[in-house]
Amino acid sequence: MSRRPWVQGISALIAVAAVLVIVAGVLYARSGGGLLPFRWVDVSAPFQRVSDQQIRAALAPAAARGFLFVDLAEVRARVLALPWVAQAEVRKVWPDTLVISVREREVLGRLGSERLVDVNGHVFAARGAGDTRGLPLLVADPAQMPQLVGYFRVAQHDIEALGRHIVAARLSPRGALELTLADGLAVQLGSREQLPRWRRFIASLPRLAAQDPRPIVAVDLRYTHGYAVRYAEPAPQPSTATGTSNDT
Repeated sequence: MSRRPWVQGISALIAVAAVLVIVAGVLYARSGGGLLPFRWVDVSAPFQRVSDQQIRAALAPAAARGFLFVDLAEVRARVLALPWVAQAEVRKVWPDTLVISVREREVLGRLGSERLVDVNGHVFAARGAGDTRGLPLLVADPAQMPQLVGYFRVAQHDIEALGRHIVAARLSPRGALELTLADGLAVQLGSREQLPRWRRFIASLPRLAAQDPRPIVAVDLRYTHGYAVRYAEPAPQPSTATGTSNDT
């Protein structure tokens, strides 16, 4: 009894598939593990801190597997491991092109002299950090840094209208916020209602300056109704006039 036609057809397909697998294995081995190797790697980014060569070198081990076997997630992870890379998108275009789009980190401040902080509150170390030491100092635990960055950006926007700027911001482990302005003014905002307190203080600065022109070195806003001010110079003491008159 002969086999049914559909059985013979399936057997033929299996045989063809087996041959293709063997051929693919041979080609894979001969190409050093890369079947259909990438001939083009298209890297796009407005490079300032990371170079095209750095990106290509980072992804090379994963891209060596070729078009069919490349792990795009691994390629992306390797690119993101570069200190200055904030975002990366990876895709492949048939038959031999790997396309990578990169966005660099936008630096906002520094943590110490060796680590930087980007606009999202991510702390990272990178060569060239010494070139950016004019940036504001942002001090917080890494897990709290996004919160501190949020406070800093709002507070800086508020104070810029007065022609002033913040050079340091600190957030304690308990959430207490302290800001330092370029003229040395230290502002304690506590751990509650920091931004409302800050804005009330900013709004009162013109009136405060009109009442007393002495420079302020410290402000404590941790009071429910008002704040404490410390001036750089002692308040002037009232003088008592003395003198003599001569009759002529």
